[in-house]
Amino acid sequence: MQQSRCRWTAFHLILVLLMGTVWGLSLEAQVVPQPKAGDPLNTLNASQLERFLLGKTQFLRSFSEPEGLGPGFNQDSCASCHAVPIGGTSPITVTRFGTADKGAPFDPMDAEGGSLLQANAISTECLEVVPATATIIADRITPSILGAGLVEAIDNADIEALQASGGTIHWVPVLEDPTAPLTVGRFGWKAQLATLMSFSGDATLMEMGITNSILPLENAPNGDTTLLPICDSVADPEEPMDNGVPYLDRITDFQKFLAPAPQTPRSGMTGETIFNDIGCADCHHPQFTTGVSAEPGLTGIDLKPYSDFLLHDMGALGDGIAQGDALEVEMKTPPLWGLRIRGQLLHDGRVLVQTLYQGVNDSVNWHFGEAFASSQAWNNLTKGEQDKVVAFLDSLGRAEYDTDGNNFIDESDLNGFSACWTGDAPGSFDADSPCAIHDLDQDGDVDSIDLDGLEQVFLGTVEDCDLNGTWDLIEILTQGGDIDGNGVLDACESPLFRRADSNLDSTVDISDAVSLLGALFSGNAPPSCFDASDCNDDGALDIGDAIFLLSFLFSSGTEIPAPGAQSCGQDPTPDGLDCLSPNSCP
Repeated sequence: MQQSRCRWTAFHLILVLLMGTVWGLSLEAQVVPQPKAGDPLNTLNASQLERFLLGKTQFLRSFSEPEGLGPGFNQDSCASCHAVPIGGTSPITVTRFGTADKGAPFDPMDAEGGSLLQANAISTECLEVVPATATIIADRITPSILGAGLVEAIDNADIEALQASGGTIHWVPVLEDPTAPLTVGRFGWKAQLATLMSFSGDATLMEMGITNSILPLENAPNGDTTLLPICDSVADPEEPMDNGVPYLDRITDFQKFLAPAPQTPRSGMTGETIFNDIGCADCHHPQFTTGVSAEPGLTGIDLKPYSDFLLHDMGALGDGIAQGDALEVEMKTPPLWGLRIRGQLLHDGRVLVQTLYQGVNDSVNWHFGEAFASSQAWNNLTKGEQDKVVAFLDSLGRAEYDTDGNNFIDESDLNGFSACWTGDAPGSFDADSPCAIHDLDQDGDVDSIDLDGLEQVFLGTVEDCDLNGTWDLIEILTQGGDIDGNGVLDACESPLFRRADSNLDSTVDISDAVSLLGALFSGNAPPSCFDASDCNDDGALDIGDAIFLLSFLFSSGTEIPAPGAQSCGQDPTPDGLDCLSPNSCP
């Protein structure tokens, strides 16, 4: 059946490319499903897609000690932390420490290896510990980098303009160009990094201990430089090359071309209006449009990250760590896209998501400082209004057609699609309807346009039981091919088909001929007429049946009788099965 699926997919793609139409819909007008979390942007050209895939390989790469890992490190690969999905977040935390004694300014304890702890080491003498004199210890979970290339492409001016509603920009240096003026920080929990290249260089050294072209000096364990000759014997910089391309360039490409998590439905849910009304959107700014990018396909793209990328005073929710010009109580507004696929919320993961309502409610009630008024407004909503907000937040990270919510579109999602099918009849689905996830073009119905979108993203087995090159689901929905409504194409339940299905797998293919021949030559053919398969209706089970079956398989003109189409001698019971008694008709 998998082979059948590949033939069908290839035929479908060729048809689209050559004819430019799918059921009368022009390619230019086609509504394209959103990429799933972890997939590349769908605006990439062939060269960019190749760079994305090469970058992903390096992003997944695990380093070893001979390759420069350490001496201190947190993980041995980028993907160890950015794991759910690849490029997203994870429950892994890192530790920050410092001192802030008696009201003195925060001290990151640089001389003692701070403020980031490298929790692992290549040898015991190189292992860092949190100094006993540290008074501030804080955890941070991995921030997601889904959609990061689009975030990088937002014009500085668009972020600067949002300061009028509160929050401040974290002006930071560009690590790869020390001569450049300070610019708008947008990556990391304190918006401490401005570009993806800076983010890559910083993480490669600080999280894996790999010195590189941007940060070429090794971290000494707890700041003790006398340990470096003992702990590190690999020449700096340790950054590898991949076919002449530096490692940082590769992993930056991967991050740059990562699609954001999808949002389904894409707009209009009632809960978003309530979200805006209670002030959440003041910080979780919904939408930007990218500026002019040097990368084709990244210019003028609308994105909905639900963040202003500004620092805000969060009061007691701050992590107590000062970083650059970001104060102890300040945190960057984290983007909300992809919220539904996160298992932990807030910067330190203190909220474990058991249900989305519980996770949202707990997180909102941890909001202090500038966010306290919105937190109170949330608590003043009715439970019904809160449920609508949570339903909206549940759309952030949901893929189209994903009935069961597992981010994988397969057979388990088809019943939901079929239940919402309207075909040519007008529909009335709004964005709050459960059927909205199947309404790709958001026109209030689920029809052939939406079915075409499902074809593009379906990853399960494409059932084509009659081997006519068309997905059974298409025939059932568009041609009325399932009169009895049991989900099986009627043609595949006809007497001829059921006679030919020797191995009872609901598919007629070469395996049925093999099954029948095996029964013949073993002498152990089952007595049941359904199992014995007297395919040619001659009252005997012999080699002629195998020849008939092979002829059926390879004949392009074979027609399958509709259910109930029997003649005398074919089905005397009549139960739709061909028995070996052609003379038993009344």
